[in-house]
Amino acid sequence: MAQSLRLFGIMRGRGEQMALSLTALDEVINARMSLHGGGRGAPIKLGDGSREGLALNKACVVLLSASLQSFVEDVFLTCSFKAFGRALLDDELKNYRATWSRWGNPNPSNVTTLFRRLGVDEVLSGLSWQKQSTTQLKRTLDAINQVRNCIAHGSDITIDKAEFPLHLAKIRRWRNTCEQFGARFEAHAEAKIR
Repeated sequence: MAQSLRLFGIMRGRGEQMALSLTALDEVINARMSLHGGGRGAPIKLGDGSREGLALNKACVVLLSASLQSFVEDVFLTCSFKAFGRALLDDELKNYRATWSRWGNPNPSNVTTLFRRLGVDEVLSGLSWQKQSTTQLKRTLDAINQVRNCIAHGSDITIDKAEFPLHLAKIRRWRNTCEQFGARFEAHAEAKIR
């Protein structure tokens, strides 16, 4: 199994949970703060009407979404090995991964649908922690996905069709929620595999 996991960049020690990597996101957040500040008040308006720092805020959302997607895929693969009762050989793993490689962005619906392939009906159900209910977690994942899609498709940033100001403070809250998600999701999902 270790060789199969290494093939897809999953590295961890025995008994260790995989981690959601937020290093690149943190680097962009730090660059955003260094270049444009991060305090209260609106950043300077640019000639096109947008606010200074918006491009880096958008980059943060895209990086966060990509990191979540990669992490959820890694957890799904680990859960697959548990469900199969064995690790797949390299060619088997490559072929298996091809059957679900385009599962979509990590919104609650797509994550749920992905894990249904393993017989887990509601993988996010019951995943909560202090001051974060399952419903709030799903709303956060959905909001990140909606904003990511607006950015990717070059449209105005909206959530549920309402204009959404993308502030650094919101990105930090999303980052922190996702860090907690990353610390809990693997064990939560594995516990649902029978």
